Amino acid sequence: MRTNSQGMGLYLHIPFCTSKCAYCDFLSYEGMGEDLQHQYVQALITEMRQARTTTPKHHSCKPVAANIRNTPISTIYIGGGTPTALPSPLLCEILQEAQQFNLSSDTEITLEMNPCTNPHSALSDFKNHGVNRLSIGLQAWQNDLLAALKRAHTSNDFTQTIQAARAAGINNINVDLMFALPGQTMEHWQESIAQVITHAPEHIYVYSLTPAENTPLWDELESGKIKLPDESIDRAMYHKAIKMFAAAGYQHYELSNFAKPGRESRHNIDCWRRKPYRGFGLGAHSFDGTARWRNTFDIEKYLAYNDMGEPLREDLEILYQRDAMAEMMFLGLRMTKGVSQQDFLNTFGKTLTDCYGKELDILISRGLLAHSGEMVALTPRGLDLANQVFEMFL
Repeated sequence: MRTNSQGMGLYLHIPFCTSKCAYCDFLSYEGMGEDLQHQYVQALITEMRQARTTTPKHHSCKPVAANIRNTPISTIYIGGGTPTALPSPLLCEILQEAQQFNLSSDTEITLEMNPCTNPHSALSDFKNHGVNRLSIGLQAWQNDLLAALKRAHTSNDFTQTIQAARAAGINNINVDLMFALPGQTMEHWQESIAQVITHAPEHIYVYSLTPAENTPLWDELESGKIKLPDESIDRAMYHKAIKMFAAAGYQHYELSNFAKPGRESRHNIDCWRRKPYRGFGLGAHSFDGTARWRNTFDIEKYLAYNDMGEPLREDLEILYQRDAMAEMMFLGLRMTKGVSQQDFLNTFGKTLTDCYGKELDILISRGLLAHSGEMVALTPRGLDLANQVFEMFL
């Protein structure tokens, strides 16, 4: 089994928010003081520095990128939580440390932010520290829907933020939008799409609300206080987004992602193509081509991190060939171009038909997959039933 060792991505996790959204079950905390934030940043920097300067212990399958000191870094993604919930000087310390890796002039450096979580004047500082792509969490245009989700911003705050980002010289911006929200109508959804198009971001991430247990939203749904739109409305909203964004010149290149030509998320594409990436920070996940693992979820343990080894790694999973094949299918099929039969052969030394001939026949007969040249891709019907397709390869 061959792996791609040409460069890798970095993910940096910032587990802080100014306030927790009603639907959020991510590993994040609200209302943390600057002392704890400072401790966290120092632990994160220590972890990053240790990865550059020492050789980690190997697991039984030698990592593709065990020591990343000289490994080319193609992308950096700073997510959370809300990274811009940190005071800007602390966030700039992290960015400055990230610059010590082997970056190139075109390394994609993405920073997630929500409106109103940092002074607009800080955007120039972030750009000067290497940020060249911004991901802004709008979620909905209507202020009543934002309030119901416990989002700490308004649509006007979003407008001011994206204008400030443009003024700071950031010319690659993603906007997040959610659909199938409680109380959201098709008219709301069309207005949200139209307003985002008016602001002309280079990239848009569109996703359906998925309720998570142990969140305020889940409790409201369980009590019957609110309810979600039914499945038919969910699918109608999804297809409305595809139609409206296509008309505005956005390419639907992945199940949930739309981009102007050449502005696709390189970091996410590399993950879907199973290229190596290294996660830093609380709970951050990593993949080296042959194994996956994550950092501890225990913030006290993380804050006590030092450079005496790798005590943070947990849940190490060695991927054998069958696992890797399955991943190539259900991750690769997220891309609207699909999976390359030649890439599959080059990677595993076996044809796609040899390994999954029966599954392909079934899915093609159901109208969920189709051949396009040497690619195998989801059909329009397959987009709606993607999880059923993915399950066939597990």
